[in-house]
Amino acid sequence: MRTFGKLVLACGLVGLLVAPAQAQRPGGGRGFGPGGGTGGGAVLLGNKGVQQELKADDAQAAKLTALAESLMEKQRGQFQKLQDLSQEERRTKMLELNQASSAELRKGLDEILKPEQVKRFQQIQLQQMGVLGAPVMPRVQEALNLTDDQRSKLRTIQQEQQESMRGIFESAGDDRAAAMPKMAELRKKTNEKAMGLLTDTQKAAWKDLTGEPFEVRFEPGQGGPGGGRRRNNNNN
Repeated sequence: MRTFGKLVLACGLVGLLVAPAQAQRPGGGRGFGPGGGTGGGAVLLGNKGVQQELKADDAQAAKLTALAESLMEKQRGQFQKLQDLSQEERRTKMLELNQASSAELRKGLDEILKPEQVKRFQQIQLQQMGVLGAPVMPRVQEALNLTDDQRSKLRTIQQEQQESMRGIFESAGDDRAAAMPKMAELRKKTNEKAMGLLTDTQKAAWKDLTGEPFEVRFEPGQGGPGGGRRRNNNNN
């Protein structure tokens, strides 16, 4: 059980790195979904495929990679401290870390990228978060205008996902790398289920927010450098 807790905490920290720069978690929680895994933020900054999709020149790519490494190193430094906190204290602290990282991330993006590149980066972030995690963002909340019933059902899907995560991590034991492909598949299926709750109008709004579908690829065992390619459909 302790191994499971460590792995979930580690994923939570990665979630801070992939959370969008505009995200504000109301109530100190994590919103509807994980908002993490291989979502965006610092993890995406150092991804070679994403940098190519942004049409970043060599100087921009170097700066993006340096920013990603800086943000991830800061987050890793907080890992040990969070392990000894209670669940409520950990949630509060992770919210604080998320806000600080988000502010630093957005500042870095504005300094390194052109406006159209920032927009494309944000689209890729949303695609990676999926509709289950993205509604925590104010601009997504406004665009989708979810009903109370939809929000309730999304929370139920999140709870089901957490139970499935527990089973995956407990089965994997200390082999975190073995759990990642199963997590990716779970995330895909969960997001498809969440998309099924949206109306046609909401799906159209989501498509406008996420832009051209892009598949981010990551090296085995890490969320950083990797590749990516355009996709023919967008279920995220």
